[in-house]
Amino acid sequence: MMRKIAFTLIMLVTVLLTSCGTSNGLTKAEREAAVTRQVQEGLDTRHYTIAVDWMKPLGGMARHVSSNYELKVAGETVDSYLPYIGEAYRLPYGGGKGLNFKGKIENYTITYPTSNRSHIEFTVNNGEDVYHFRIDVFNNGKSIIDVIAQDRDAVSFDGEMIF
Repeated sequence: MMRKIAFTLIMLVTVLLTSCGTSNGLTKAEREAAVTRQVQEGLDTRHYTIAVDWMKPLGGMARHVSSNYELKVAGETVDSYLPYIGEAYRLPYGGGKGLNFKGKIENYTITYPTSNRSHIEFTVNNGEDVYHFRIDVFNNGKSIIDVIAQDRDAVSFDGEMIF
């Protein structure tokens, strides 16, 4: 009798856990298509945020970053809150802004090298340095940001577009 009750209980728990895994009712292909639409809409309107989780300084080891670092593009402006490790050649007294600034975007271009990747380039002058951003965004939202500065070593970031 105990075995029957235990078997019934195990089956009930299995059914409940299985049904919880598909609560939104979307197939994998539908979820991927929805993410692709969100990514493309953000790029088309030039309103998107990329949350950064890895940093790759020039000549250094890749590092996981655990804070809320991100790059926000909103029309003609960029809000950069990114960490920096590397050599700086010319800095204002006190170290300056680094990659933590808001600025006006210049020369924004977007191309589509492959069907699943968008390539964005733009320049920002924050008063201390001129930064050239190169961003690759994939249809699944994964992103790679390369930042090349006039007075600092280049640095790259891996992250994901957030909605």
